[in-house]
Amino acid sequence: MIPHSEKDRCGRAHRDREAVNTAARKSLEDWALSIAPAGAGMSVLDLGCGTGKLAVPYAQAVGPTGSVLGVDISPESVAELQRKTRRKELTNLRVRVGNLDEIESILAGETFDLIVSSYAIYYASDMPGLLRALAGRLTAEGRVFVCGPGEGTNHEMDELVRKAAPERNGARPLDDFLSLDQIGFVSQSYAKVEQHRLENAVSFDTARTLLSWWRNHSMHIPQADPAVESAVRSYFETHKAFLLTKNVLGVLFCR
Repeated sequence: MIPHSEKDRCGRAHRDREAVNTAARKSLEDWALSIAPAGAGMSVLDLGCGTGKLAVPYAQAVGPTGSVLGVDISPESVAELQRKTRRKELTNLRVRVGNLDEIESILAGETFDLIVSSYAIYYASDMPGLLRALAGRLTAEGRVFVCGPGEGTNHEMDELVRKAAPERNGARPLDDFLSLDQIGFVSQSYAKVEQHRLENAVSFDTARTLLSWWRNHSMHIPQADPAVESAVRSYFETHKAFLLTKNVLGVLFCR
């Protein structure tokens, strides 16, 4: 299981990572919507919606007869998404500030045809417990789709940090965000479960952009910062780009 810091959850860090993901070779949003599509009139819940990378296309997909509710812990991200909904005139998209551990009180009895969470569900203090509880928030044929880092993600940066500062310990493991045991436990509350994988990568063209990404990630080790900065700048003296693996694991749970 992957540990995540409070830094990951703040609005600025989240926006920085969204910008990086936008530059990925394959579209995470298109991939997610192809696995868990939504049609006109459906109700969708996006947990950890950020600035709307999934919430906006889902709102467009369900149309005026459908609805989307986005929940995120960052007031800054929620405010940005609210501005976006007004700009795009998405009257079917609501957004609330909220913590995943308080989702029961936030939802107040609402049910949904589809619940999604992209790179966020692991912020819950009991991720498997939350995923099982979400089955009770689904309509008769509802689905839950969650996605996050897959095994091998960020291994290039992990290796660079280990070489630059071998005495430092703190880089996160490179495992799937949801283990097979956890999937098995959660699946007890559902009739069907599917695993999907997306092999993806992001290319960094400058030392500045790579260092900015690293410093806004849970992989960051402040004590190793000078050594890693030196190693990154040295790397770009002889290379035009730094390719970072961004494998994705997606799991679809169906009633």
